[in-house]
Formats: sequence, structure tokens, C-alpha cells
Amino acid sequence: MRLLLWFLAGLSLLSAGCQAQTLELFTEENPPLNFTDETTGQVTGAATELLAEILSRANVTYSIKSMPWARAFREAKERPGACAFAAVRSPDREQMFEWVGPLFTGGWALYKRPGSSLEISDVAKLDGLVVAAMGGTAAVTNLQKMTSAEVVLAPRDDVALALLYHGRADLWLSGVFAAPHSAKKARLVMPELALIWRPSALSLACGRGTDPALIARLNEINSSLDVLRRDLMQRYRYGYDTEAAAQR
Repeated sequence: MRLLLWFLAGLSLLSAGCQAQTLELFTEENPPLNFTDETTGQVTGAATELLAEILSRANVTYSIKSMPWARAFREAKERPGACAFAAVRSPDREQMFEWVGPLFTGGWALYKRPGSSLEISDVAKLDGLVVAAMGGTAAVTNLQKMTSAEVVLAPRDDVALALLYHGRADLWLSGVFAAPHSAKKARLVMPELALIWRPSALSLACGRGTDPALIARLNEINSSLDVLRRDLMQRYRYGYDTEAAAQR
């Protein structure tokens, strides 16, 4: 009888181990990393495709919802098994989440209106200037810690760019991945690069308490996909050398 009980317990553990785990993924409209395809209505993009491959190899089922970034970030913080991407992994966020990544190495940059004589060499020297940026991002948080420049917040990256062209700001803070797409969405000329600020690790941020064995497995798979990572970035990149810019 005892042997039978041990056998049944072993079968139960084996069955549980074979069951696919489930994650809720939350993201924003941030091409080329993640965005909703207008034809299919499905979330796609370089980071989305990379995550789909990682999760498939790990036998993880998932759902994806696109929403404003502040809400996606909040959803991921609230419970285990909820994740936001592509989130900048920074020291002030390190203990908030369980991390998988980096999915891609991005970077933050400051842009100016075409023909502007403004010269920027250091973000610490922006005093007296006005910077337009999308609210709720790590870039804004870090910028506000480093300078007393006025930061005008917008709900979307393309709206922040419009503020630059409407004379409401001297500079536009954006990501090197996102900037060309935001300019295209706003139907505005891509502004001039004023300063590449810093590289950033774009990752999957999962709520505290998410299965640590799963997080370790996802990181292991992610580290083996460098060829796919390069192929995806090459396919989704639009007219800007983002990989080179991220390393400057």
C-alpha cells in the first residue's frame, strides 16, 4: 500500500511538471518592439516575436494585451504571473520584478528640431531647457533625477514629438528604437539627433513571486537566441542604426 501511495504521488508530481504554465503579458504600442498589426489586430513586433519563441520553447501558454505603458507596468507589479514588456531594467526597478532579458539592448536619446543650433553634450547640462517626453517611462524618471530641466509629459511618444515641432519644447526624449516609428506615426520629419544618452536593457518584467524556476528557464532560453534576436532587429528596423546607436 505504501509503495502504491508513493507511486501515485510521483505520478501527480510528474503530471504537474508537464502542465504548461501560463503568463499574462502586458505591453504598449511601441514599434518596432511591440505594436498592434492594423491588418490582423494582433500584437506583433521584434520583442513580441522573440518572446513568443522563448515561451514556446519553455512550454508556456500566454495572453498579450496592449495598453498605455503606465497601466501595463502597474498590472505587472500587482501579481505573480503578470509581466510587462519591453521594460527598461534599471537599478530603481530591480527589486520590483522578476526579470527575463535583456531581450534587446536599446537606448535613450534627445532629439532637436531640424536646423536647430542647440548643442548638447551632457544631460546634466539641460537647465533652462524644456524637454517633451512620454510619461511613465524610466527615461523620464532618470532624466528628472539628473537635471532641473522642465519636462513636459505627453500620453504617447508621437504626441511628445508634436510638442517639439509646435515649439512647446526644445528637445524630445525618446528611444532609439521608437523614435523613427513615432515620427512616422505623427507624420512629421524625423528630428535631428542631439545626444545619445545611454544604452538600456529592454526586458520582460514579471510580478514578484512568479515561479523562480520558470524565470531561470526563460533566461536560459533567451541567452541562446542571439541569432534570432539579430534577425528580428534587422527585419523590423526602420532607417536608423539602432544597434550602433545603443553602443555609443
